[in-house]
Amino acid sequence: MEQIAIRWWLGTLLLLSLAGCAGFGGHRDAVRVTVSAVEVLESTVFEQLYRVTLRIQNRSESPINIRGGRFDLIVNGRDFGAGVTDSRLTVPAYADATLDVRMVSTLFGMVRLFQGLSEPGRSTLRYEISGRFSTDNAIGGLGFREQGEIAMPEGGGGRQQ
Repeated sequence: MEQIAIRWWLGTLLLLSLAGCAGFGGHRDAVRVTVSAVEVLESTVFEQLYRVTLRIQNRSESPINIRGGRFDLIVNGRDFGAGVTDSRLTVPAYADATLDVRMVSTLFGMVRLFQGLSEPGRSTLRYEISGRFSTDNAIGGLGFREQGEIAMPEGGGGRQQ
């Protein structure tokens, strides 16, 4: 019976330690990621390859050492593309930096984008980017999720009536 109690206490201590480590890095809201630019690299009938420039803003007092990552991009509520990078980047404390990553969109992603652009009265593109960076700083990586809007050029958004 005593051995069961010891195991229970050790298990509880281990769980509390892990929970403490998960929040130890203080990285909640430490990073903000926005889309800075999108450039078409290749285009075929079935998929498009883009270079997406991400602006990474470090809002913490420690540098963030990025060792790669992944992300998904949603435009006007529709899945548009996904990307990965094995690039390394250090974002100094209370600073920002840009990171170029490759993103792939399928034919269906393009169709969804054009459907969103054809909505009457559309003057902006809404986007959501989410993903995770592998870092030296945070156990399990550093997740992010941001939303934004891009204003459409005059005459470029929606159908004219």
